Amino acid sequence: MRYSKLFGKTVRNAPKDATFISHQLLFRAGYIREVVAGRYILTPLGLRVEQKIIGIIDGEMEKIGSQRVILPTLHPLEIWQATHRDTAWGEDLMKLKDRRGAELVVGATAEGLMVELVKMFNPTYKDLPIVIHQFSQKFRDELRARGGLLRLREFLMKDAYSFATDEESFLKTYYDQYHAYERIAERLDLKAVPVLADSGALGGDFCHEFMVPVSSGEDRILACDKCDYKANVEKAEFVRDEVNMSESEKPLEKVSQPEWVETMADNEKHYGLPARRFLKNVVYKTGKGKIIIAVIRGDLDINERKLVRLIGEGELRPATEPDLKKLGTRSGWVHSWGHPGAFYVGDHSLKTVRNFIGGQKEKETDMVNVNYGRDFKVELLGDIALAPSGAGCPKCQGQLQELKTMEFGHCFKYDDFYTKAQGGTFVDKDGKEKFMQMGAYGIGVERALALIVETHHDGRGIIWPAAVSPYQVHLINLNSKFVIPNSEGKDGITNNESGIRAEEVYEQLNGAGIEVLYDDRDGVSAGEKFADADLIGIPVRLVVSEKSLAGGGVEWKLRNSQETKIVKTAALAGEVSGLLAAHSSQ
Repeated sequence: MRYSKLFGKTVRNAPKDATFISHQLLFRAGYIREVVAGRYILTPLGLRVEQKIIGIIDGEMEKIGSQRVILPTLHPLEIWQATHRDTAWGEDLMKLKDRRGAELVVGATAEGLMVELVKMFNPTYKDLPIVIHQFSQKFRDELRARGGLLRLREFLMKDAYSFATDEESFLKTYYDQYHAYERIAERLDLKAVPVLADSGALGGDFCHEFMVPVSSGEDRILACDKCDYKANVEKAEFVRDEVNMSESEKPLEKVSQPEWVETMADNEKHYGLPARRFLKNVVYKTGKGKIIIAVIRGDLDINERKLVRLIGEGELRPATEPDLKKLGTRSGWVHSWGHPGAFYVGDHSLKTVRNFIGGQKEKETDMVNVNYGRDFKVELLGDIALAPSGAGCPKCQGQLQELKTMEFGHCFKYDDFYTKAQGGTFVDKDGKEKFMQMGAYGIGVERALALIVETHHDGRGIIWPAAVSPYQVHLINLNSKFVIPNSEGKDGITNNESGIRAEEVYEQLNGAGIEVLYDDRDGVSAGEKFADADLIGIPVRLVVSEKSLAGGGVEWKLRNSQETKIVKTAALAGEVSGLLAAHSSQ
């Protein structure tokens, strides 16, 4: 491709709201343009990268026996209603009605529809396991689409689904996908870390996220410094340290306390003690209006995902001041016990402190020497705390260390969550119908593209891994102003050897099946061409100039290196092919 003819050119400045480096560089290099928030166009350069990512993913899916299908974008609403996923997804789910009045969901994911597809073929145990995948557009009405390709409202996803007869057979399909994701990440040159994670709105009780450590990452994982335990912060378990359990229990006492003491910071200031000595209460409301008061040690925070799972009553939202008023209280005055009509849930940390302070805030008083079990109890006690960095590992004596990351892929184990609700059965060896065991596996393709840029760049631009680069070679002609004669030889010729040789190199590499982006522009300085080449990020740069020809060939430079060398024109195709072969074998 001649750069002079390429649709989509480089620009010097990124959008003002582009905070992530991938957003900035992909825009400046001409790979993407935004239509509206969360919806992007991929230019020819961007599409070439995406197609190579798809090829790598699809190839690894084929290796594990997954077969490719394609589903409609619009799903009947009743399929989502069967598992109450329409409610769980809430406002992120986009819906519409057709002219016949049928209610449809714009596909955000495809578990339900995949169950319906497999049901159509009345599988028996002989047909299972079934593993199928697709590449399709997904639509999610994200509240805050941001980060360029990192958080979109419309995006391409590889979503795969497995159906099996039993736990043992299912786990084989699950770990086939798990290991395929490891290979895909390696081929994309992404250092993805598999971690235990929460399934969220998609259901299930066991899943892994593949997280890529990135300094600008918005996700957090916790990894043990001594063993292999790794988990998303929303899922991570931890050992709660004992604060002062050697103390004897003291008599419960009501003490004077200034009215201004409302927040945890106020408590620390007034009593001169650390937050871990205090009780903290956080109030939520279920979709049906039930008030939940979560009680926890003062230095810890509520993990809302854990709380939702423990309660099992759907999504929660923070209580409002009117909600608190109905309880007879207000923010900063919530009690750890005793509000009629509230359902109390406590964290295990309530058992790590003797003689808590707080829990019954009034205008001029509060309680001290409060002990869980003696002075109050909650209706439900469990793990509802957000694991902090430095906490004890649940598997060994190590400590959990925090890493900033971004998600690359996700594997879900659903058991019969979907198949039971939708009648997804198979006929087993004994002739009885049983529910299929199901899993789902997703990779966002545009997100993977952006993650590669987040982890492969320098101050000058993108540095594409050879496997996904839009072109394999960026050829630059530094003396391009010349005219090729027509059949009669009457065109005025500005003869310069480097221009002619650049054309020959371009044809030679194309003839060898090597993908070339050829900067053939007239009237553009060498500095500008070099800057564009660095920004676009193709792994091999070849320069044809009078200087290189005087040196015996073409100047060769790798994008991730400062070293240059002269390669004879006749050897160029072999050098490039060798480099690509070496990369593909890694």
